[in-house]
Amino acid sequence: MNIFIRVKAAGKRRDILERRPQTVPDGTDTAEKLIEYLVRENVREYNAKATDAPLFRYLSQQESEDGAYTGKIGFGDRKNEQNEDEEKAVRNALQCFADGIYRVLTNETEVLPGGPFSLKEGDTLTFIRLVMLAGRRF
Repeated sequence: MNIFIRVKAAGKRRDILERRPQTVPDGTDTAEKLIEYLVRENVREYNAKATDAPLFRYLSQQESEDGAYTGKIGFGDRKNEQNEDEEKAVRNALQCFADGIYRVLTNETEVLPGGPFSLKEGDTLTFIRLVMLAGRRF
């Protein structure tokens, strides 16, 4: 099934909620199952990234403009050589959902932990992180 994902963090200066297409398995009947699937996909994607960038890597004009638009200009590599643990990431994401660290909305309707959940082709799923981290000046 094809849906769209939007992510927003409270307190971020950027108000852009870019819709990203995402394929999810049919029969995802709870928000927790969907979160688990998405976290596993993101961890696998992160772990597959190259650890070191090429010696003479450069950004094209388009890559630089795209990064400026999204608020982060980078080379897409990772600095940490250690792979992330999928199980730990899933447990953390589900605990944060249960604790209200972030909210999940399906087409502008909030999804509560353990509550009713349905997802259709073309729906938009929005994740909003509510807790701001300390240490940033506004």
